[in-house]
Amino acid sequence: MTMLSVTPAARLRAASIGRAAPFMVYAVALIGVPLAFGKLGLQFANIGGLAAIAAMALTVLTGTAGLLSLGHAAFLGIGAFTAGLLATLLDWPFLAAIAAAGVAGLAVGALVAMATLRTSGLYLAVGTFALQAVVSVILIDIEVKVTAATGILMPVPSVMGFAIRDLAQWWYLIVTVVLITYMLLRWQLRSHVGRGWITARDHPTAAASMGISLIRARASVFMLTSFLTSVCGAIGGYYYGIVQAANFDLHLGIKYITIVALGGLGSLPGAIVGAYAITFLPHVLTSIFRAVSINAATAASGSESIALAIVLTVALLRVPQSVWRRLIGRPS
Repeated sequence: MTMLSVTPAARLRAASIGRAAPFMVYAVALIGVPLAFGKLGLQFANIGGLAAIAAMALTVLTGTAGLLSLGHAAFLGIGAFTAGLLATLLDWPFLAAIAAAGVAGLAVGALVAMATLRTSGLYLAVGTFALQAVVSVILIDIEVKVTAATGILMPVPSVMGFAIRDLAQWWYLIVTVVLITYMLLRWQLRSHVGRGWITARDHPTAAASMGISLIRARASVFMLTSFLTSVCGAIGGYYYGIVQAANFDLHLGIKYITIVALGGLGSLPGAIVGAYAITFLPHVLTSIFRAVSINAATAASGSESIALAIVLTVALLRVPQSVWRRLIGRPS
C-alpha cells in the first residue's frame, strides 16, 4: 500500500488555513449572529460567549497544566466585585475597572499557587474548594455592608465614548474578547511556557532536571488563567447589570468543570463548544419538560442540574474525546 506524500506547499497551505481559521470563524460570527438571531438568540449567544472565556481559562489550568480547581467561580466573583466596587464607589471607567479586576484575580491566583505548591490532584481540589468557601463568605459580607444585600447595580459601560446598551453591541464586545482569549491561550500553549506546563504535569522530575521551574510553571498558569477568569467575571457583571454574591457559588464552579469535561481536557475549541452546549441544553430540557406537562417552575429550576448530570455522564464515557478524534480525522 502506497502512502501519498504531502508536499511542502500543501503543508504550508494547511498551516495558513489553520492560522486563518479562528479569524474566519470570528468574522462570520461577528456579522452573522446579529443578523440570524433575534433578541433571545443574541441573549444566548452572549451568555455562551461569556461562559466560553472562563471555560478556556479553566481547560488550560485543569486540562493542560493538570491542576484541578474547584475555585473557578471564586475568581469570577473576585472580578465582578472588584469592577463593581470601583465603578460604583470610585466612578472608574469600564476598561480601567476591567483591568483592575484582572489584576486582582492575578494576585489571588499567585497566592493560591504558592499556598498549594506541594499539593496536586484531590488535595489541590480541596485547597481550591477552601478558597471558594472563603471568597463566598467575603463577597457576602461585602454585599451586605455596601448594598444591604441588594447587590451592586452596575453602570452602563462605555468603550472609547460609545455606550454598550443593546444585545448586538454586547455581542460585538464579547465575541472579540473570546477571540483575543483564544489567540492568547493558543499562542501561550505553543510557546516554551506552555510546553513547560505540559512537561511539569506529565514528568515533574524530568522537568526539574531540564531546568523548568515547577514553582514558576504553576504560578504562571494560575496567574494567567485567574486573570482571564476575573476579567470575564467583571465583563459579566456589567452585562447582567447587577453583581450578587449568590451567583458565584460552588454550583457555578461545577458547571465550568462540566464544560471542560464535555469539550475535552485541554481543548480550546472544545471549551467554546461545551460552553454553548451547557448554555442551551437546560433550555432544551425545560421545553421538553413543558411538552410532557411537567410543572414549569420545577422544570426551570431542575433543568440545569439535570443537564450537568447528563453531560458529566457523557464525559465519563469519553464520548467527547471520540467525537473530537473523528472530527479531526484520527482513529478513536
